Amino acid sequence: MKDICKDCGKCCIETEMLLSSYDIDRIKNDNPKHLKIANFARKTEEGFNQLINVKGYCVFFDSDVKLCTIYDVRPQGCRFYPLIYDSDKKHCIFDEECPKPKLLYPDKEIAANTCKEIKIFLENQILFAKLE
Repeated sequence: MKDICKDCGKCCIETEMLLSSYDIDRIKNDNPKHLKIANFARKTEEGFNQLINVKGYCVFFDSDVKLCTIYDVRPQGCRFYPLIYDSDKKHCIFDEECPKPKLLYPDKEIAANTCKEIKIFLENQILFAKLE
């Protein structure tokens, strides 16, 4: 599955990827001790944690080789991608920026099950942001 996204990185351009506290802990624990949360995450105005972009790309994207440097511990939203939740339409859609969505989600049942997971993930993030 790793090679499907090789030499692309379209999803890493100007990302607005939300980070759960679990995502932050996983990234922090997998990286050197000098990595600070402020080096890869920021709080949005709404109180959500979000990946930082550097020079137009996700902070963890290596633009020379066009690969994620933390692929094994990438955030949950990156794991769901290219399936995303469209809050205006109130359902999941494939991000039109992704050139290979059918390779990642070969059938409708997988996409439908992942959509349920996305909704739960987002509900938990909204709840968590309200508690802080």
